[in-house]
Amino acid sequence: MTQSVIRLRFIKWTMLLSLSLGLLYTSCSKSTTNNNPPPTDKSALQKAVDSAQFYYSQTVEGTKPGEYTVGAKAPLKTALDAANAILNDPTSTQTTLTNAAANLTGATATYKGTYITQIAPANLIAYWKMNGNANDSSGNGHNGTVTQGHAFFGAGTPSLTADRFGRSGMAYHFDKGGNIEVPYAQSLNPTQMSISLWVRQDTAGRKINPANCYMVAMNRWNGFKFQTQPFLPFYTVKVFESTPAPGDTTIYDRDDAGTAIVPGTTWYHLVATFKAGVEDFYINGSLVKEWTNTPGTPISLVNPINLVIGSDLPTNKYQTVDASGNFLVDYGGFWTGDMDDVMFYNVALTGPQVQSIFNNQNTL
Repeated sequence: MTQSVIRLRFIKWTMLLSLSLGLLYTSCSKSTTNNNPPPTDKSALQKAVDSAQFYYSQTVEGTKPGEYTVGAKAPLKTALDAANAILNDPTSTQTTLTNAAANLTGATATYKGTYITQIAPANLIAYWKMNGNANDSSGNGHNGTVTQGHAFFGAGTPSLTADRFGRSGMAYHFDKGGNIEVPYAQSLNPTQMSISLWVRQDTAGRKINPANCYMVAMNRWNGFKFQTQPFLPFYTVKVFESTPAPGDTTIYDRDDAGTAIVPGTTWYHLVATFKAGVEDFYINGSLVKEWTNTPGTPISLVNPINLVIGSDLPTNKYQTVDASGNFLVDYGGFWTGDMDDVMFYNVALTGPQVQSIFNNQNTL
């Protein structure tokens, strides 16, 4: 073999070796590059964490305006801890970071929704504390008169009794149609409303319309009424519809969809709220039902009728014969049991406000 042939083969093998090494290096370089995680942007999650941490650290739970509902911080802390874990994990993907930011932002919004706003004094229309009398403690002068019930019901008269704390003469007992009548005023016929009260129901032995247990009413179904039927909180209101045409009216008869109170010795805090499109029921501070298909504004009574506590009409408005049925005593009803701290507002209270009332009135 000639020397030139040997050199040629050496050059050939050298080139092949160089090419193989180059391909191997390139392959390794690509593999190494692919193993590096893509860059991520943690700014949105960091912002959500900072906001949540502020509310968790700088706000206070409680029952007063300016505070947040007791127990609301716990789920916020859970979401905050989960978000911090993802934020500090170097392997978190952008999708994981984005989802964590959205979840924490939602948890923070939920916490902010538990803020107890001050109820403006002007929103309290009347407050019948029933501490020895039927006077209005709001300062608005809506004093009530203890009134004997209709003979059809048994002509009962409300009497002072012990309240939920056992204090004598600090609540009223109702039976046989006895009621407290409050003179009509335009302010008692608002376009939004909330009725808050404490009741102990006792219908044992009642024979007359036992399912119609009225607590507060103004002109029955032609105005508004708050009752139990027989033990389900139930609210009725007549409204001017916003559709199909102004001036048309409809009547909403709604209950709390299944959460009943138990008659006997137990006191309950009941609240019904109404504003155009939304009707809510609360028992002992907790929302038990929200209706969102109730559009319209409560009507203003053309022929004013006094508000009553303990029945659905003033005693002197009942009729034994009435073709329209609007005032027929046979369709009537009354409260059987005790009642205390009746509050009437011209605004639909929020959940935190209702819970605040319950917490503050549940203890002395």
